[in-house]
Amino acid sequence: MIIKGKKNRYLRSQAATMKPVLQVGREGISDNLIKQFEILIEKNELIKVSLLQNTMVEPQDLIEALQNVDDSIVHIQTIGSKMIFYRKASKIKNRKYSV
Repeated sequence: MIIKGKKNRYLRSQAATMKPVLQVGREGISDNLIKQFEILIEKNELIKVSLLQNTMVEPQDLIEALQNVDDSIVHIQTIGSKMIFYRKASKIKNRKYSV
């Protein structure tokens, strides 16, 4: 799934002031990281992920791993070591950015 235009700009602007809620470190992409990601994205819809300096993970590797888990996860933007992901929440009470 690809988000373009105004919705992409809106999501980027909302994520600009967010702090990263998930960090990828030395362990890289593990099952625990993916479980944490799924929990966080279900609660928040929009999350920022940070790649730490000691990680060997490239941003494209993380994008592919997360999209293999769930096709509805959308990569919004990567700037340096910060990445923004979006997925529409299944529960209506958790929907903040998808109306």
